[in-house]
Amino acid sequence: MNKNEEQEIKKEFQLERVILFSDAVFAIIITIMVLDIRLPEGLRHSDLNHISNALIELIPKIFAYGLSFFLVSMYWLSHLKMFSHLKDYDAKLLGYNLFYLFSVSLFPFGVTLISGNINPESAAYSWGIYTYAAIIFLSTFSQTMLTRYLMVNRQKLCFDPDNLDPVLKYKVVRLNFIIIPVVLVIFAGLSFLKAPSYYAMLPLAIYGFTTAMLSKKYYPEENNKPVIFRLFEAIKKRRINKKAAKQIVAKKR
Repeated sequence: MNKNEEQEIKKEFQLERVILFSDAVFAIIITIMVLDIRLPEGLRHSDLNHISNALIELIPKIFAYGLSFFLVSMYWLSHLKMFSHLKDYDAKLLGYNLFYLFSVSLFPFGVTLISGNINPESAAYSWGIYTYAAIIFLSTFSQTMLTRYLMVNRQKLCFDPDNLDPVLKYKVVRLNFIIIPVVLVIFAGLSFLKAPSYYAMLPLAIYGFTTAMLSKKYYPEENNKPVIFRLFEAIKKRRINKKAAKQIVAKKR
């Protein structure tokens, strides 16, 4: 084995360690979030009414966990997509990746904020909603920074660099450098003015709608449909194929 081969094997091993470390961080984040869902102590000898009330009180925490699980899963899938095209890495890439992991690791804190204060009239609840939304945009912004670095250095770091843009949808993603700082300033202003918490949903909805429309414009291929739509389409195709297979078998008989 010559020196070049040794360097290639070492590089692959170190890149694999980076990916495994990132996957472990995502797994720990999800695990920490679910630890917040637990019944109060002392219910072992309680009656059915007390147990029912305790379970009802857990509903906001379960909802917050489900929402955060979905978002963290989406960030992990994006991370998986990006890193599946890597053939090399450098110190700056590791730095951007760590910042991305740091941003996503704030989700357990955000879950605690929105599930622990369920009174919509309280200032703590409003502050928690704004903070949770800010964590979402911070994670998206750090993901955008990582995506940009891959695009700028794709010739050195990635396989098939000429076809990387359709995979990462950078024409849409790069607009986050403008949109997200503006949204965060709006959040800060709304929070300072003590605006109702539901005001935080409007920028999120506008952002989601805008990115969906831009994605449809720049990347009109079929795989830009929402995940849930693609899932139902896949199920529908499997049913059609099974039906066709049964018809073929019936004709042979």
